[in-house]
Amino acid sequence: MRRTRRCTLVWAALTAMLLSHIPCGASEPARTFFDAVEAYKSGDYGAAAEQFESIARTGVRNGRLYYNLGNAYLKDNQLGPAVLWYERAMILMPKDPDLLFNLTHAQSLTRDAPEELHSPLMRILFFWKYQLSAQAIIYLALGFNLLFWMLLGLQRWLHRRGLARAILLVAGAALLFSATAGFNYLEAGQASRAIVLAELVAVRSGLEPNSTELFILHAGAKVKVLKQRNAHYQVRYGADKIGWVDQKEIGLI
Repeated sequence: MRRTRRCTLVWAALTAMLLSHIPCGASEPARTFFDAVEAYKSGDYGAAAEQFESIARTGVRNGRLYYNLGNAYLKDNQLGPAVLWYERAMILMPKDPDLLFNLTHAQSLTRDAPEELHSPLMRILFFWKYQLSAQAIIYLALGFNLLFWMLLGLQRWLHRRGLARAILLVAGAALLFSATAGFNYLEAGQASRAIVLAELVAVRSGLEPNSTELFILHAGAKVKVLKQRNAHYQVRYGADKIGWVDQKEIGLI
């Protein structure tokens, strides 16, 4: 019963989100959304996923939409796209319990061992980076910077030394979150992460179909994209497995 209630809230949130993005007189996206909901409820998960994805292609960026895309693909037994959309949703709502549960379940169905993106020590030392979304870190950086300048102005006006300790603490927090936001920005602009979409992908030594097959990856595996050439990506899986795949066989997170 609890899970059903959560799903109902997801549909309600998606409805409000979609309607807020639709200009007056534009009914096609709303019709597509409600058609997708009906398809999902009737068990036509492939059609639901296709219609939800058509909404995402219009530029709607919403974690709940991505989450339900993952649900539809998972119900339709398309593991690769399901993991991809769950991962995209994780960027926007990293602490959502339903999303975490479903992503973990989908990952447990993959045939390849999950790639460890960051060491456990890094996750402990820089826990806020992994517990908060990139957007939340930006807001915190802006908030602490604003608070710092307000306290500094207040101290100069009131001439109270007691504010000095608070100013130092706020300055440290502002510096910490500003540096984290900058690091996230640089990290996002470097090597991208991607999910294998096809059921089976041969990773090769070159761009030609007859290039040497180096290793095999299966649907749902996560890789790092190192470079792009023509219609191919050079990817890395794990610490030392590097090769080329057709760009249609993976989806960028």
